[in-house]
Amino acid sequence: MHAASPEHRDIVLPPRARPWAAIAISAAITAVYAVVLAAPTLGGNSEREYLHTAVARIGEVIQAVEASYADGDLRISDQHLGLPASAAFCRQLRMHLPDTGHARLRCELRGDGPVRGTLALQRTPQGAWRCMAEVPDPQLLPAACRP
Repeated sequence: MHAASPEHRDIVLPPRARPWAAIAISAAITAVYAVVLAAPTLGGNSEREYLHTAVARIGEVIQAVEASYADGDLRISDQHLGLPASAAFCRQLRMHLPDTGHARLRCELRGDGPVRGTLALQRTPQGAWRCMAEVPDPQLLPAACRP
């Protein structure tokens, strides 16, 4: 065995962790991740959160539509459909972008139970937007989309 070199004599190595400690730490971290990942599905607010997020994602198309009307370019693109974000919520998307200003985006929701149905954004020629929805429980919708 070689003698330790003079420059390495002052280095103190940390004590080695016990295997059970590493397993316990790994188990604790795994448990925390499981709780965090399961939290959105726990409780009665998951349907509400789903619908609110769907409306928010679909609402992101408003800027693209307004820019299209300002530029006079009414060709429908992925931006007008809110893709790819809206694809997580919509089974089917339909966009109508006429030159009259009456734009309409309709999303058939992917969800089941209380989150099934449709969401629609409609634009008036003056540029005002309205959210309309047909879902089993309208109370789960954001206030702007309730009938």
